Formats: sequence, structure tokens, C-alpha cells
Amino acid sequence: MTPVVIYPSRLRVSLLLAGAVLFVAGGVWLLRNPIRGDEFMGWLSGWASIVFFGVVGLFALGRLVSRKPAITIDLTGITDNASGLSAGFIPWSDITDAQIVHFQQQKFLGVSLRNPKDYLAKASPFKRMLMKANSSLVGFVINIPRIALPVSLEEVLAHIERFRQAAAVAPRM
Repeated sequence: MTPVVIYPSRLRVSLLLAGAVLFVAGGVWLLRNPIRGDEFMGWLSGWASIVFFGVVGLFALGRLVSRKPAITIDLTGITDNASGLSAGFIPWSDITDAQIVHFQQQKFLGVSLRNPKDYLAKASPFKRMLMKANSSLVGFVINIPRIALPVSLEEVLAHIERFRQAAAVAPRM
């Protein structure tokens, strides 16, 4: 079977970068024009916007420059590089289920793992904290966002199921 390689949507990543730049600019504006009577809140909001959306913008810029696939699906498993919280390679033996989840008008492909603590242990402390937060919100440690992909999550899920079934019957080497 030929592996399925899905690259990020350049249009969506470009829009994400543009949005991040606007929010960083808004944060700078808040720092330069503090809210009267509540300067601390303006300062806090400004810096929070600059830091968070600065990281988002750097991620988006990196995705535009890099031609690394967002997802690769083959007989060995899934390689997830679709988001800032991507898991990398996940063998079929670690995957118990995959399903589409909705959270706050966003769609994600949630991947259930046999050993999620192993994947959390591999992550940096900051990434681990965010992955745990995602898990408590949507029930999955690994979440592939729809916005990162140029194809539907239903199509990705169909590829996953097809390769999982083929890997289950493929001879072991």
C-alpha cells in the first residue's frame, strides 16, 4: 500500500499567521495605550497576546517555510506533525481508536492511545501541560486539528481505518 502523505494547507497556515500578526499588533497597541484606571490589566493582556500569538505566529511561519508533511499514514502507523502539540510517530500497536471530536466549534481527530503516559513523558514540561489540558477537554492526548489540513477529517479517518486493518493482517517481519 502506498503511504498517505498529507501536507498542511498553505492557505490556512497563511491565514493563521496573518491572524497571529494582528493579535501581536493588538498586544503592542495595548501596551502603548494602557486602559485608563486599569493599566495593569492592559499590560497583562498586551503581554499575554504578544507572547501567545507570537508563538502561534512562529509556528505558522515555520510551517510555511518547512515542507514537512502534517500527517503520514502507512502500514507502520501514523506520523503526526499537524500542530504545535504533535506526537510524531505513533505505531499501530499504540493506537486503540481514532474519532472525530468537536470542541468549541472546532473539529479534531482524536487518537486514543494504549499508553498515553508514555507520550506525555516524551513531551517537554510545557507541551505535556498543554497535552494534559487537551486530554481533559476533549478526552484525547493526541488531537489533530482540522484547520491544519487541506482534506476533511473524515477522509483522514478513512485512511487510518484502512491502514489499521491492512497492518493487522500484514505479515510480521
